[in-house]
Amino acid sequence: MKTNYAVIADISCDLSPEIRTRFGIDGYIRGNMSTPQLEDQEGRLDMTDAELDAFYVSLKSNKKGYKTSPLSADKMAEYYCTFLKEGKDILALSLIGKLSATYNLMLKAKDMALEQYPERKIIVVDTTRYSMGVGILTIKAAQLRGAGLSIEENAARLEELKKTVHQMGPIDDLFWVASKGRISHAKAVFGSIFGIKPLGDFGSDGMVEVLGKVSGYSKAYKATVAYIEKTIKNPKDEIIFVAHSGRRKQAQELAKLIEEKIKIKEVIVTNIHPFSGINAGPGLIVAYYFGTEITDLSFEKQVMGDILAKKL
Repeated sequence: MKTNYAVIADISCDLSPEIRTRFGIDGYIRGNMSTPQLEDQEGRLDMTDAELDAFYVSLKSNKKGYKTSPLSADKMAEYYCTFLKEGKDILALSLIGKLSATYNLMLKAKDMALEQYPERKIIVVDTTRYSMGVGILTIKAAQLRGAGLSIEENAARLEELKKTVHQMGPIDDLFWVASKGRISHAKAVFGSIFGIKPLGDFGSDGMVEVLGKVSGYSKAYKATVAYIEKTIKNPKDEIIFVAHSGRRKQAQELAKLIEEKIKIKEVIVTNIHPFSGINAGPGLIVAYYFGTEITDLSFEKQVMGDILAKKL
């Protein structure tokens, strides 16, 4: 049966148990994290709102105290084998390989697992995205499987679709983005001190670039919605995920405005869990959605420039 394969992602996908169940996601590859107390923990995607709130309070006061690392290839291979031994092939989605060793480890684990089950197939896709950017592609993969696509057809379709995954929304503090080499520390300090809300989207290589800056949440929401309107395709058929790191109230406000201004199929507010949150930091409120194919960002910068030229 050509659709008898599992759809999984790595832990950066930020797919909660409820979302995984709703869309038929088969599971996720765990990751490791260390705390300021030097305790090693396994990353989780089932934390309660209260647990997540406490985590982001701690993260804010311990900017360098938390670290993440992927599972070993051995452990990943063991996880693959739980599906392979059931007679299922695997379509696995990884966060951007440019920023993490996860993708290469997933490929190594694939070779190890297939030594035990040579009759099976494993395809690993580098989504060139992270957090719910990985998440919405994983959901799409499950939907394409449900539509009858084979594992090879599905993987090929994802390679095209990943070029159309956008993110847009404000962040409070660029320290974490700067620490990962995505923006200069000078700009990060500027944003933090003066309360500027940077607004960024994925580039064609998967790296996020700031397209504009506004002051205050109200203007950030309006600019975000206007940008989505200009870059989304077929909104009546799409679900927008508004993901946040410790900013539930603001995420709900943004989601409400999106629903009011855009004829969208559905808007779902969801949490950014610690494995992604440690690298993005607290204060991120971002809408993830499928839209126009991302360019070298010349088009996207023009769109945002036109939006900010108007009085928000």
